[in-house]
Amino acid sequence: MATSRESVDLAMDTDLEARLESAGDDGTLAEKGEPTKKTEPAPHRPATLAPDDPENPRNWSVRKKIIVDIILCVWVLSLTYSSTAYVASIPALVREFHSSLEVSLLGVSLTVFGLAAGPLIFGPASEVFGRRVVYLIAGLGYSAFSIGVAFAQNTGGILALRFLVGFFGSGSINNVPASIGDFTTLQERLGYSSIYALMAFGGPSLGPLLSAFIQTEAGFRWNLRVIAIFSTVTSILVALLPETHGPTLLKWRLQRENKHDAPSMNFGRTFEVMKLSILRPVIYLFTEPVVMLVSVYLSVLYGILYGFFEAFTVVYLQIRGMSEESHGLTYISLGLGFLASSLTLATFGQKLYLKAAARDIARGIPIQPEARLSLGYYGAILCPISLFIFAWTAPFPHVHWIAPCIGEFLFSASILFIFTGFIPFLIDCYQMTAASALAAGMASRSLVGGAFPLFTLKMYHALTVQGATSLLAGVACCLAPIPFIFKLYGTRLRERSRHAVAQSS
Repeated sequence: MATSRESVDLAMDTDLEARLESAGDDGTLAEKGEPTKKTEPAPHRPATLAPDDPENPRNWSVRKKIIVDIILCVWVLSLTYSSTAYVASIPALVREFHSSLEVSLLGVSLTVFGLAAGPLIFGPASEVFGRRVVYLIAGLGYSAFSIGVAFAQNTGGILALRFLVGFFGSGSINNVPASIGDFTTLQERLGYSSIYALMAFGGPSLGPLLSAFIQTEAGFRWNLRVIAIFSTVTSILVALLPETHGPTLLKWRLQRENKHDAPSMNFGRTFEVMKLSILRPVIYLFTEPVVMLVSVYLSVLYGILYGFFEAFTVVYLQIRGMSEESHGLTYISLGLGFLASSLTLATFGQKLYLKAAARDIARGIPIQPEARLSLGYYGAILCPISLFIFAWTAPFPHVHWIAPCIGEFLFSASILFIFTGFIPFLIDCYQMTAASALAAGMASRSLVGGAFPLFTLKMYHALTVQGATSLLAGVACCLAPIPFIFKLYGTRLRERSRHAVAQSS
C-alpha cells in the first residue's frame, strides 16, 4: 500500500518523465542574455521551458495567442452547443423510433456522463504526451461519432454514440483551459479565459435557440447534421494548431538535439506513467482540499444549471403556452447574461485582478490565486437571488415574460462570474498539472450535471415551478460561502496541499 502511494507521488513529483531544470511560472527571469534551456524544478512541478525562452508559448505574439484561443474556444462552443441542441429533436425522435420521452432524454445525460469519463483519460494524457496529440485523437473521435449520431437508425445507436461524443468531446472542454494556461501569463490570463467561459456556457443557451428553428424548418436529421458539421469543421481547425505544453516542447527539443538527458520512454514505462497519471485526477479530487471544495461547489451549480433548463419547458410551453420558436427565443436572455458577464470580466474583472495582484506584490509575496475570485464573490450572492426571481415570476402568466427573463439573465451572469473565477484559480494553484485538477472537477460536475435532467422534470411537476426553483435557490444559498472561505482561509488550505504550487511565500 505504501509502495503504491510512493509510486504515485514519485510519478507526480518527477513529471513522470525526467527531472530537468525548470523556471517558475511567471517567476524570476534567467540572467539577461541567451535564453535558458533547462532549470531545476520546484517540488511537485514538471520540467518546462524557461520564461524567457523564445519557444515558450507565453512568448507568442498577441495575434497568435488570440487566433489559437478563438479556435480552441469555438471548438468548445461546438460541444456545448450540441449538448442542448439535441433536445429540440427529442419529440421527433420519440415519434420516429417509437421510444419513450425518458429514453430519448438519456441522449442528454449520456453525453454529459461522457464528459465525466473523458477527462480522466485526456487530462492526464495531455500532461504526458502533450496537448496536441490529445486534441488530434479527441477531435477525430468527436467528429466521427457526431456524424454517426446524424445517420443512426435507432434509439440505441443514438444513445451509445451520444455518450462517445461526450467522451471524446471532453478533450476540448477539459484541456482548453490548461492550454490557455500554457500560453498566457498571470496578468493576461483572465481575458483569454473569459472567451473560454463565454463559449463553454454560451453554447447551452445557443443550442435551443438555433435548433428550434432548424428542427421546425428542416427536421431532426438536419438538426443533428448541423451539429456534426460544426464539430467536424472545428476539429479540423484545432488539428492545425501548434503544441502549447511546455514540458512536451522541452522534451522535443532535447530529442532533436540528441542530448543525453532527453527523456526516452519505452512501452512499459509509458504504460506505467499513464496508469499513474490517470490516478492523479482521482487523487486530487479526494485528497486535495482545494480541488475538493471547488469541485463540490461547481458540480452542484452545474447540476442547477442543467436542472434550470428543464424549468423553461414547463414555464414557457406548458404554463405560458408559447410556440417552440418563441420558447427558443427565451434563451437569448441567458446568452445575453453570459455575454455581459464576459465583457465585465474582461474589463472590470481584469482591473480588480490587477489591484489584488498589486496588493500581494506590495506585501512581498507571490500573486495569490484568490485574486481570481474578485467577481466570483458577487456571483455567489447573485446566483440564489436570480433563482428566486425566476421562481416567483415565471409560473404566473399575468406577470410579463420579461420578469423571468431578467432572472435568467442574472443567473447566467452569476454562473459565469463563479466559473471564470474558479477555473483560472485552479490553473494558478496547480499550473503544469492543472489539466488533472480540471479533470477532477470536470468529471464530478459532469456526473452531477448528467444526473439532474433525469429527475428535475418530475421535480418541477411534483413541487411546482416555485417550489422546485426555490429549492435550487436554497441549495445555492448554502454553497454561497465557499468563495469567501477561500478568501479567508485559502492560504491555509493550499499549505495543506501536497501538489498546489502557489504558496504564500
